[in-house]
Amino acid sequence: MLPGRANLGTNEWFGTEPGFLESVVAPKRGLLPGSEMKISSTQEFQRGLQERQPERHRFRRGAIMIWSVWVFLAMLMIVACFFNVMWLTCVRAEARRHADSAVIVGGHAYLSDDILRAHQQPFEIAGRAARCRNATVAYLRQAGDSSLIPMINENDVELIQPLAAARTGMNGLTQQTDTVPEQIRVTFGKGQSNDQLRMFFSGLTGVRHARLGVSAAARIEHAPAGFLPGGNATIPVLPFSIVDQSPGDGSLQNAGGQWSQQIESGEGFDNLSWNPVQRIVENGPDGLPEITLTLSPNSVGNNPDSFVPLKFSAAHPTGNSCQTVNWLQLGVTAADLKTLGLNQLSFPCTMSASALSMTECAEIAAWLHSHAGQSFIVCLCHPTVSSAGPENESAAGSVLSTVQLNRAVAARIMASRISAGGNVRICLQPCVLITSTAVMSSSLQPTMNRYVYSVRLCE
Repeated sequence: MLPGRANLGTNEWFGTEPGFLESVVAPKRGLLPGSEMKISSTQEFQRGLQERQPERHRFRRGAIMIWSVWVFLAMLMIVACFFNVMWLTCVRAEARRHADSAVIVGGHAYLSDDILRAHQQPFEIAGRAARCRNATVAYLRQAGDSSLIPMINENDVELIQPLAAARTGMNGLTQQTDTVPEQIRVTFGKGQSNDQLRMFFSGLTGVRHARLGVSAAARIEHAPAGFLPGGNATIPVLPFSIVDQSPGDGSLQNAGGQWSQQIESGEGFDNLSWNPVQRIVENGPDGLPEITLTLSPNSVGNNPDSFVPLKFSAAHPTGNSCQTVNWLQLGVTAADLKTLGLNQLSFPCTMSASALSMTECAEIAAWLHSHAGQSFIVCLCHPTVSSAGPENESAAGSVLSTVQLNRAVAARIMASRISAGGNVRICLQPCVLITSTAVMSSSLQPTMNRYVYSVRLCE
């Protein structure tokens, strides 16, 4: 140790300023003078950046969540509206389908044989209208959806009467009878205020109720100009004709024939009645007179009380069954008329007639006896206009002839019996017959028919 230097510090020993060694040693440790302050400030900045960054992320996540909720609610509203529209469309389609069937049922319920009675009380007419309304409502309540039951009652069924100009010329209407309505219309909720359906998800869509707005109407037509078979639909016509020249307006009531003299005049005997509930023929009057006609073998029926056998086909029968029995059982088809060069059975027209053998009459009598109560279209014809000579006589002895069919009526088979000589006695009663094969007249003022009707949808 040098003299005088024992108490000197390190800096003083080397004769340097304080901090000299730190400046020399610092570069060896990778640090520059004043770098510690810079490092601390950088760390503080990064620390502050890390502390501030989660706040911005939280703000962004909150905004996205809010928008997601609004988009989800909008999608729910769209789905709810779409569901309501589809559900309402399905309910309306189902209600319309049931309403179409209901008005057809109501039309059939209104058209019954009691329309043909000569004398009717006002309560009978009102009862027929009530029966029509009740049948329409009962069908809707039985076949429709349960949500539609409170929306329908008897006041929703409307019977629209024809105009006064359309009531002229009633075919066979020689007595004062009830006017048949022109249309039967049903409207859901027409007679009450609660005619709306409650919608789903009303809190989302803002729509609580919606009107059903469904109606249907059927037209009752009874001015047939002919009958057109097609497909599986055949003409339910009796293959026998009644000699009667009356046009149905009462002008030839006493000289026209048996139908106009006994049925349309109301002077015939009334000994039998038809029970539509049990579907049987009963003894006792019902306000509708009967007529008895004779079907004779080997004869075309020239007598006033005779049935004239009609030939609706030019083709020869196949098999062992009687062709007339086939027409009774199955009706006249389009193929039958096609053999005659016809596409429909129209009035007036000329039709061939041929006599029946005794065997055929026996088969016909047996079939009619087992099918008492069945209704048919019956053609009224002029007397035989031409008769074939003996050279056209067939092997069975039947003489061919032609008759002119004048108009159509409807009758029900009440009774039949066959005598020892083969004559078939057939008792008929007038009835109301509804058929879809009827072709209505296109005239502005057609002649109405009180026997044959057609009920069709008009909307």
